[in-house]
Amino acid sequence: MGTVNVLVSIFVLTSLMDIALSQGTNNNKIKFLEPDRVLRYTPQEWNVYRPGLVVYCHRGQAPAVLNTFLTATLKLDCDHEDFNQYAGSTPAEVESHWQDDQSLFSFNLFASKKRRLVELDPFNQSCIGIVSSGTYDVTLLLNRFDVWRVGMLLFGLLSFFSAKSLSKNPLFYYFGGILIGVASSALIIVYFFSKLIPYRPVMYGVMLGGWTLGICGLQMLYENVRLIVVLYRHYVFWYLFIVGSISFLLCYRMGPPRDQRSKQIIQWALQLMALALIFFSTHQRPMSAMIVTLVASSYFLFVPIALCRWLVNKYYRLFPSTRRLLTAEEFEQQGIVETAKALDQLREYCRSPECKQWKTMLSLHDPVRFASFVEGSQHLIDEEIEEHDTSTYCEDYSSSSNENNHVSSPCH
Repeated sequence: MGTVNVLVSIFVLTSLMDIALSQGTNNNKIKFLEPDRVLRYTPQEWNVYRPGLVVYCHRGQAPAVLNTFLTATLKLDCDHEDFNQYAGSTPAEVESHWQDDQSLFSFNLFASKKRRLVELDPFNQSCIGIVSSGTYDVTLLLNRFDVWRVGMLLFGLLSFFSAKSLSKNPLFYYFGGILIGVASSALIIVYFFSKLIPYRPVMYGVMLGGWTLGICGLQMLYENVRLIVVLYRHYVFWYLFIVGSISFLLCYRMGPPRDQRSKQIIQWALQLMALALIFFSTHQRPMSAMIVTLVASSYFLFVPIALCRWLVNKYYRLFPSTRRLLTAEEFEQQGIVETAKALDQLREYCRSPECKQWKTMLSLHDPVRFASFVEGSQHLIDEEIEEHDTSTYCEDYSSSSNENNHVSSPCH
């Protein structure tokens, strides 16, 4: 009986100590971050083998125009890999993720890699829970003007307004074909592997399972791409060279698209990707949505140049300018000036190497007159001038006589 009492007492004391310790840790397990302020975590001696959860939260900055390209990053400094991370928008959500991970049946196929730089939402509350049995430092870094975000916006705008010309450019066609071939070479392997399996249901199962593993592999590849390029740069070079060469040959064999609808499909795909870049260039979703709306409307509805031309044409149609007719003297003077100008241009052409003078003179009835005209003489002789003046006088006289109801005319 005494032994049972001792065991019960030990159990009660242990439970009370665990409750006290858990309450002590719960009071200090939520910490709010301030910009450029270093928070150090040092585990207690009794808590080394049973590390607890510490949640670091960022309250968020006020959304403003000057903070359009603001980014917030949590920096973790430690000399060990003994830590786990749990993300969430609130401390309760982070703790829920942590408790789910402590479950015996927890299994996360797409678990994220341990990161020492974690990007946070700069305008909303975001939290990161860290469980570690070692010492580490946590710092909140705020970048008021992220160059990468600005580059995404500018590149998206340039791609959107240049999509029509890029869709017709053969160089862009080959370059895009090589990139797509390098990125989707795994599909070719799946295609050839499907030829070896005779039964379609089996192939469907393999493809479904293969896509799941493929997504997981792509995520791991993305997280370790720098390490792969450094350690296996020779294999990376030969992979890019071989797959890029095959993609180029396939694109060269097929040739650039000639159909107008194919070019429009390429243009629309480029514009959609450009709008996605513009939308994700800032964390302010209302601001990014407004920029996307303005860009799309300015291109499809209110293009400035087309709008100005439409307004000018509409104005001239509604308010046409009155045209002043020339008087007889102005008409004669303009005819003399324009005739002299045209004759000078004809002389310049006849003197230029483009005109074959000898061949032209052989086909003329009076070559001497042509040569004198080129040298600056009049293009009409006296008889032609006198005949022209007489015919003009007769036309004027006949018109005036018709007005005065005269029948006879002195001109024969």
